[in-house]
Amino acid sequence: MLAIALISLLSCTNTGGSRTETSIETAQNKSEQYVAPEDTRHSKLNDFTMTLNLCENKQGPDCSRLRLGDDFLTTSKPSKGFLYSCVGKNPNAPGSIADKITWIDLPGATWNLLKKIWLPKGEFQPDEGFYLEHIEGNKREIQTNNLPVDRKVGDWPMTNYPSLSKIDPNPGIPRDKDLSLSLPMEPVQADSPTCLSPGIIGITKNGVAIFNAADARGEDAVAREIVDEFGGHPARHEYHYHFIPERLDIAFLNDGHSNIVGYINDGFPIHGYRGEDGIEMANEDLDLCHGHEHGNLGYHYHATLEYPYTVGCYMGTPTLDKSTNNVPVQPRGVRPPPHT
Repeated sequence: MLAIALISLLSCTNTGGSRTETSIETAQNKSEQYVAPEDTRHSKLNDFTMTLNLCENKQGPDCSRLRLGDDFLTTSKPSKGFLYSCVGKNPNAPGSIADKITWIDLPGATWNLLKKIWLPKGEFQPDEGFYLEHIEGNKREIQTNNLPVDRKVGDWPMTNYPSLSKIDPNPGIPRDKDLSLSLPMEPVQADSPTCLSPGIIGITKNGVAIFNAADARGEDAVAREIVDEFGGHPARHEYHYHFIPERLDIAFLNDGHSNIVGYINDGFPIHGYRGEDGIEMANEDLDLCHGHEHGNLGYHYHATLEYPYTVGCYMGTPTLDKSTNNVPVQPRGVRPPPHT
């Protein structure tokens, strides 16, 4: 049996910008030729469950009854606890197979993180990730290759796991993709919040892109899609997080407040799960965009285990990713028809 333990609180220290010089072609060949061991691929579904330390602290929401975010997407105006999206729902987009998901209670509009299925770690290893940050004038310049600095990635491709790909037939394989962000050092709150587009809305200090809380259909991506046990998955080849993996929240200020875990496209930082005195944050503690003003820290966003998980809207003026112009990510690829 493949046993997946609690997510450990691993440090994501900057590697100093070292980078493996491997061609894209080599990386693709290396990824596509990898096949998971037979005994691992045919493990039982209950071998792929896990929990978070946040579920054990008795401070935050009940991890067995988290609010399903499907009905909390809006395109009209920002609202507390909602995702203010620039695009509406698209029920015809690719995604997980609804009738195969066992951890969502549709009548109760909740989902059970403790019963959710996650892709485990294995032998697959992408190229080395990097995160470079420097100040140039009044700008924070960030460069990454969108692969985790700590190299914590699941055993992609998930198609090697029939029991998982029947639920979420995502054929993607994480690959190197250069990202370059130029963010204001002193972001200013805009006159009114801005909606979130699909694709990159920020970057973690682990070098991985942050996407908003919705999948391609406009439903709750964290609840519905299978991600690896390290919190990410690929859209085709673009690895990303829809929530902040707990292991990234490992640095704290003197009062127990979580330190910065990444930056959002408007320049405001996003902090981890804990606020003042180390108390886990909830939607009720935050504003329309999932942030708040807090003493000397000024305005910043917070991660929560409640939808929309990271950011509900931009409180400042978003800056485009210079390398991609933040073009919305396309569907993950050709998928088989829904199982019956």
